[in-house]
Amino acid sequence: MGSTLESGLNWSLIAAVNNDAIWQSCVLRSPDIATARAVIAQRGFASAATAYNAGITAADSDLLVLAHQDVYFPAGWVAALRATVAWLDAHDPNWGVLGLWGITPSGAGAGFVYCGATRQILGGPFAGVAEVTTLDEVVLILRKSSGLRFDEQLDHFHMYGADICLQAQERGMKCYSIPALAVHNTNGYNLLPAEFWKAYGYMRRKWAAQLPVVTSCTTITKWGWPMLRWNLARMKNLILRRHHPGQRVSDPAILHQELLASGRLPAAPTSEPAR
Repeated sequence: MGSTLESGLNWSLIAAVNNDAIWQSCVLRSPDIATARAVIAQRGFASAATAYNAGITAADSDLLVLAHQDVYFPAGWVAALRATVAWLDAHDPNWGVLGLWGITPSGAGAGFVYCGATRQILGGPFAGVAEVTTLDEVVLILRKSSGLRFDEQLDHFHMYGADICLQAQERGMKCYSIPALAVHNTNGYNLLPAEFWKAYGYMRRKWAAQLPVVTSCTTITKWGWPMLRWNLARMKNLILRRHHPGQRVSDPAILHQELLASGRLPAAPTSEPAR
């Protein structure tokens, strides 16, 4: 593993891994991973919460990047993270959770990430950080010293990004999307699994006083109408063959280069982070 001095950032990466081929072709192929103090692959866990909490305990750096196993971090990703963290350390040292795609207090999406499921670039380059209420789970960044931990009563691998953001805000910590592009080299889906809607129900009960809660996938409400509408709309599109989910590629580094060559990835801003 490379020295953290190469990036000027003392950080570790944690991921829940159940497919070594995907893990090796995505996260481990990322050039900036060589600068991590540790890469912690969590195997055999029944939920993201238990996997990540065990990884947080094992890590000996304060800054932790928790990522899906199918994320590719292009060269320069850690430099973008370093600049953002340095600015936050000066202006909001009590920050809670960072991520690549989130929902602002107004309900708009904010961030910069390529989503393989939809074959779309979500958001785009921006200067500074964007305050959000919830974050997508594709990449979450937190400080071990913050004391934030994932709720192990939240089963399986859904909704934990929104949950830990709400926990942070309950403690007076702000959460942010940051302009550090990564490629989420994931397959699309036809219908969300039953485990997703089980997590929806848990979140609806746990955060009843904060409803509605807008996440990157749905809105959590008291009666759950968005859940019903989403499934009915998706089933209609499947019947009419309007839905064409994206497919994971064998080499996300090539995909990233193709996106650059096509002009679909604009140049990142050069200004200092500023809210």
